[in-house]
Amino acid sequence: MERLAEAQASLIATYSLYNAASEKPLPTIDANDTETLKALLEVIQNREAIAYVQKAKKSLPSEVGELKRLLADVMLLLDGVDIKEIKAKNKVSTDQE
Repeated sequence: MERLAEAQASLIATYSLYNAASEKPLPTIDANDTETLKALLEVIQNREAIAYVQKAKKSLPSEVGELKRLLADVMLLLDGVDIKEIKAKNKVSTDQE
């Protein structure tokens, strides 16, 4: 599960950058708890929606897109699904056709 450890380390680093740039920092996360990660993703999406409605997109930290991607990646890895591996296999199969 080397890939999981790498993804979690990237998530924690990006999360720290997001919190540093955010007006209201979020609490620390447990990168091994899927439920915590789901709740965090919901909070981030809610913040995005509010900023969009208030036309204050600039108030969102620039790391928001990368953070959401990493959250999804870690949640999938915790569920035993490696999206990078799946994409690589699909690419190889389409290249062979």
